[in-house]
Amino acid sequence: MISTVLNDIKCNIHFDSNEHYVWPRITKNVEKNVINQLHKSISIYNRSGILKEFEDSFSEYHNVKYALLSNSGTNAIFSMFEGIGLQPGDEIIAPTYTFFATISPVIYTGATPVFCDCDATGNITVAEIKKKITDRTKAVIVTHMWGMPCDMDEISHLCKKRNLYLLEDCSHAHGATYKGQKVGTFGDAAAWSLQGQKIITGGEGGIMLTNNEEIYYRATLQGHYNKRCKQEIPENYELSKFSLTGMGLKFRAHPIAISIALEQFSHLDEFIAQKNIYAEKMISSFAKYPFLKVPSYENKSPSWYAFILQYDDRFSNGVSIDEFCEALHFIGLKEVDRPGSTAPVHNFPLFTEKSKIMPRLYNSTDHNQNDDDYSNAILFYKNAIKLPVWAFKDEENIVNTYIKGIESICDLVVNNPTVLKRG
Repeated sequence: MISTVLNDIKCNIHFDSNEHYVWPRITKNVEKNVINQLHKSISIYNRSGILKEFEDSFSEYHNVKYALLSNSGTNAIFSMFEGIGLQPGDEIIAPTYTFFATISPVIYTGATPVFCDCDATGNITVAEIKKKITDRTKAVIVTHMWGMPCDMDEISHLCKKRNLYLLEDCSHAHGATYKGQKVGTFGDAAAWSLQGQKIITGGEGGIMLTNNEEIYYRATLQGHYNKRCKQEIPENYELSKFSLTGMGLKFRAHPIAISIALEQFSHLDEFIAQKNIYAEKMISSFAKYPFLKVPSYENKSPSWYAFILQYDDRFSNGVSIDEFCEALHFIGLKEVDRPGSTAPVHNFPLFTEKSKIMPRLYNSTDHNQNDDDYSNAILFYKNAIKLPVWAFKDEENIVNTYIKGIESICDLVVNNPTVLKRG
């Protein structure tokens, strides 16, 4: 009976091609940009050409003064940490539910990450931040998880009141807004990834924005030695004598990657508008099922890097989340995902055994932290089901097919759950 019922559903699911979700879409304009850049330059040493063009466009879009491209989002975040001068003894408050690169570069500064639980949306909250502030706290970093903005007015107010640096990891949230203001413009600096699956992508890359010239100069010295430092850093700046060598690292972005990202960026608002249409359609379709919690938001315009459902097995008639997802995969919905590496990070060895991997900066091993202190994050991770949010009008059929398939399995959960149970 099980195979018959699911096979019948599978037979009624029709896809136009074997590719269910393709990102980025390599258009003729993308190809043209890449070819044009190949004939101009494949390495740029200063702030010029395609790098300057992207930085100017990105900073203007956010109305922020300084932009600095990097070769990865991780290094863009690292540049923020260097920009604010984190050092041993400092503490930086961070979400535990995030991708680890939000906070992993801090290990190279000797500072200590202090983790916070999340709310029902997966985002860090001002209440949790308040619990973790000490006299050693120097900064707070937030992640706008899955493209859903954090509640930034309260967090921003708290950081200003306590004289703490506020940093934003916007890697999931290109173009998202909170109360009409773009994420990445609330704090002292912000970073975005331009990695392969991000809304704006060059395959690899990252960018940092700031209005703080000290942060910008230090970040430039960290990873953009010689020509760019000499071009950007004034002679009267106290560290200008290091411009030739910088801090000895190189984080320069690749012009070919940025030529792709620039074409993507020119369509950002179009992507978000279409994603909103599809996301609202999914919300209205799935909200009727009591065991699925759909994203909810007020005063926020998400960028929909992903669509996260929360599975509540209290209302699933004994069908586990694993059984539910297996059924979705069986009928062909291969893009349904249980996020793995994006997870509570507070007990990752990188953070609990820092002295083993970075003994030159840490001389004692932290103990594993109590999971009870991060119960919301652990529950959110355990119950998360991730779907892509398509970005083109001509993908309506695939969106409708996914909705139809998910509704079919949901109806079985409600009306015929034994079909889905392994036992």
